[in-house]
Amino acid sequence: MQKKLVPNVIKECRCTTMTADKTVRDAAVLMTGQNIGALVVVDGDAIVGIVTERDMMCKVVGASVDPDTAKIADIMTPNPDTITGDALSGQALEMMVEKGYRHLPIVDESQKPIGMVSVRDLYQAVQEGLAEDLQACETYVQGGDGYGVGA
Repeated sequence: MQKKLVPNVIKECRCTTMTADKTVRDAAVLMTGQNIGALVVVDGDAIVGIVTERDMMCKVVGASVDPDTAKIADIMTPNPDTITGDALSGQALEMMVEKGYRHLPIVDESQKPIGMVSVRDLYQAVQEGLAEDLQACETYVQGGDGYGVGA
C-alpha cells in the first residue's frame, strides 16, 4: 500500500538547513551531531542546494580539499529536486531510483523545506506495507475477523 510521505513515512518533520557560506567542517559537525546523511542548503527560506555525506567524501576527503576552508557552496548539488509531503512513497522512490538520489528534500506548498526523506525511510515504509499486506492475506485465508467468511 502506498503511503503519503507526511505523516505516514516521515512522522516528525524536521529539516536541517545551513547556508552556502558555511564551511564543510561546519556541515560535517552539524550532520554528525544530528546523525543525518544530508542537509538542505538555503538562502532565507529558499532551497539553493543539498549537501550529502557522499558529497563530503568525494568532493572533499577524496579530493584532498581542506574542510576548514571549503565552503558548502563549493560542494553542494545546486537546485535539487524536491517533493511535497502529500506525495506518495512510491513517487519519491521512483524519483530517487530514476535519478540516483539517496535523499530528497520535502517542501510545503510555498516551497519552504519541511523535511527530508531518505531511501532508508522508504525501505522501512515498504517493509511495513508488505507486513500489513501479508497480515491481511493471512486473515483472509484463515477467515478471521469476518474477512472472507460467509454469513
